[in-house]
Amino acid sequence: MLETLAYDGAFFRGIVDAAPDAMVIVDAEGRILLANSQTQELFGYRAEELIGQPVEILVPERYRAGHHGNRASFAAASSRRPMGLHRELYAVHSDGSEIPVEISLSPVETVEGPLVVAAVRDITERKKVVKEANRLREELIATVSHELRTPLTSIIGYAELLGDLDESDLSPRARGLLSVIERNAGRELRLVDDLLTLAFLEDRRQHLNSAPVDLVHVARRVVDDHLLRAVDADVELRFEGGDVLPVRGDALRLIQVVENLVTNAIKFTPRGGTITVRVHDTDEAAVLEVADTGVGVSPEEKERLFDRLYRAPAAVAAQVQGAGLGLSIVQKILERHHGTVVVDSELGVGTTVTVTLPHAAASS
Repeated sequence: MLETLAYDGAFFRGIVDAAPDAMVIVDAEGRILLANSQTQELFGYRAEELIGQPVEILVPERYRAGHHGNRASFAAASSRRPMGLHRELYAVHSDGSEIPVEISLSPVETVEGPLVVAAVRDITERKKVVKEANRLREELIATVSHELRTPLTSIIGYAELLGDLDESDLSPRARGLLSVIERNAGRELRLVDDLLTLAFLEDRRQHLNSAPVDLVHVARRVVDDHLLRAVDADVELRFEGGDVLPVRGDALRLIQVVENLVTNAIKFTPRGGTITVRVHDTDEAAVLEVADTGVGVSPEEKERLFDRLYRAPAAVAAQVQGAGLGLSIVQKILERHHGTVVVDSELGVGTTVTVTLPHAAASS
């Protein structure tokens, strides 16, 4: 609850002049009652020049039409908050140039009526730092992609060619060593691909190829592709699905989701176990379930399953291959698709991972 104060210009001036940021106090009509000395450094106006002016004098021309409505909505909410969440804000200098800013608004009740204290911070330097960080990040991703992925792909390719040689050209011992080379190079290539995928998904400037996707087709394709691997692991892999409305998303990324979940289930399901991939509809969304009769996880471990690079103690003890990125990637992909993922697991019983994706019509 806000405390009602008597408006004392000298008192408020003492407060705002002590602040490190530019600050203005605005009345209910949007007129500036007070401005501190920092406003001159930021906006180019002397503090006394701003008194009595509409606050829109500090707002770029293209935003002024909608600013009255924004002021009204803030007055109705009447709570302290940052302004412009999830979008960039700009103020205008007296010379007409625009400045990227961060704004925090605080309502104050006085006997003369409600006031709003606005603290404005210039974030020009911060944006430069972020821009440079993004440039370095892209440079690093490009380097990783070229310097690691390219030679690993070459190693795997030559290993496959050597594996195709006749028995007379390659001794059994050499063939065994070659298999180790191929297996480890493949594992490192998957790790590089996973890291690049995470970098892509975390960069909101990167756009997914969004289109209607048949989730039943995606899941069935992944199951078919992993049948041989399941047979090798002595695990039954089955699929259940009927007519499901399309979801909207990037088909290749959604295939990646199902592949990661099925691969995990195969890794952690003992011989003789069962994995069921099921797709069905609700009124508002399509649901994918990957249920296994595997080792399961404890409630404490479940809380950390989506942490990057986290590997359950049982996985480490059993020397199960993986870097602990699969579920992080699943979660990131689903976030970009406005979907959800939930894990239900019990030690020694099994795990069910449930993915929910909005129908294409609902998400468009």
